[in-house]
Amino acid sequence: MRKIALLVGLLAIVGFVMAQEKPPAPAMAELPTVPCNLVYVAHDWDFAVSDQGFATTTCDVTGGGGEVWAWGTSTISGAPGTVWGTVLAGNYPNNAGEGLLSPPFEVTVATDKMEILSYLQTETNYDGVNVKVNDVVLQPSPVYNATVSLSATFYAYCVDNQPGWTGSSATPSQNWIQQCFDLSAYTGQTIQVRFDFGSDTSVAYPGWYLGYVRIGDDIVPVELQRLNVQ
Repeated sequence: MRKIALLVGLLAIVGFVMAQEKPPAPAMAELPTVPCNLVYVAHDWDFAVSDQGFATTTCDVTGGGGEVWAWGTSTISGAPGTVWGTVLAGNYPNNAGEGLLSPPFEVTVATDKMEILSYLQTETNYDGVNVKVNDVVLQPSPVYNATVSLSATFYAYCVDNQPGWTGSSATPSQNWIQQCFDLSAYTGQTIQVRFDFGSDTSVAYPGWYLGYVRIGDDIVPVELQRLNVQ
């Protein structure tokens, strides 16, 4: 009977361990580079110049998640000088979750588009990133490539069960990519944009890096056209 009880116990332990194992992550499609084609830029937050007043902040509803964002020189190939990144010289840690918050700015008809230059390399599906305004996910064009995590066992801080980017922008054809967001829903408001990163309990990669964030429009505002300002 003791042998049977021991065997049952061992089987229970094995079953628990197997339940914790992650199923294989599917291959993700290459993240596209889709610039806004800005011809007017009101805010040019170039992180090769400075940290531009961006600040780290908590972003998870539980208050949890380890700190990751830092400004400085990165070891990522092709990095455009100094950047904001999730651990500048190595992989992000497990159970990480932190936001990077922009300075406040007013959204007008001349500042209703946001273009970012970024590099992404995360564990496909289980870890990921997204952009928010007032805790509401801001969709890029084209839309995010996944719903991050979707797992009762593996929780990705700050982005769990939310639309986001996951996987990698590092392909044979590209590394740093441009992505575009429409801010027109916030016209007339002063907002801050938050860049959220989250990871779960295992498997880590270099993470997410930002080269610049630009706010403007793809046409020259009428008032500037009158002044012949290009």
